[in-house]
Amino acid sequence: MTSGNTGNLVDKFGRKKFDKRQLQSDGDFPKLFNYSGKRFDIKDLMGVFNKDGNHKIMLIQSKDGKNFEDNNGRLVNEKGYLIDRNGNVIDAENKKVWWLLKHLKHGEFPKIFPYTKFNIKNIQGDFDLDPLGNPILEKDGSGHSIDRQGRRVNGRGYLIDQEGFIIDKRGKLYFDLNTQDVEGEIPAVFRTGLLKSDTASSLSRLMSEIVRNQSSDFDQEEQAMEQAIEEMKRGENGSGDTSVDSMMGDTPANYNVANQRFD
Repeated sequence: MTSGNTGNLVDKFGRKKFDKRQLQSDGDFPKLFNYSGKRFDIKDLMGVFNKDGNHKIMLIQSKDGKNFEDNNGRLVNEKGYLIDRNGNVIDAENKKVWWLLKHLKHGEFPKIFPYTKFNIKNIQGDFDLDPLGNPILEKDGSGHSIDRQGRRVNGRGYLIDQEGFIIDKRGKLYFDLNTQDVEGEIPAVFRTGLLKSDTASSLSRLMSEIVRNQSSDFDQEEQAMEQAIEEMKRGENGSGDTSVDSMMGDTPANYNVANQRFD
């Protein structure tokens, strides 16, 4: 990953991957959000590894043969992220950032950027609110909650399919059961105004422009992001000592709905 004359991050073919406005002031990759809305630097979650000839991280098998370690003897998962004994992803200060059973898939976590777009209205049903702010819902003949248009919703008023997965008005899957709490609420980062919802914003237009110009890459958005991170950190000389390879294209391009653009 190299920087163009304008400060954008481009690949070796000169194709824009990240606009300079998406980067931090020092040109580094932006911090991400976890589901609680806490900002974190992805470098703080990465182990330290040697790399093979293909620039892939070289995991070290633990003495008991049950886990992996980095060069400093810290526990890591199969993607090279620091973990605790229960498999939760932690930062360098041993604070939990992502939970194994609720948030991870094949060792990966969703990548939620400051410019990730999400409009909660797209997944909400049509209903009034009671004085406490709870949705006023009706019931169909089977006892399922529905909105005023007869569409099935959960207890929080979000549109759902037959399995209880939250969908948008077009039927596109947004949140599976693992990303909802017991009451059907979605993660805080998606309902507290932290993410962009104005599709007319300059950054949103920028993202749309990149998608149009690089549709073959951004159809697999997660894969493109992961490759961009890896190349940016590795630099031109092929060196580097962080486990950014854990975010390469061999991870699911569509981890779950939280990795997709919510526009």
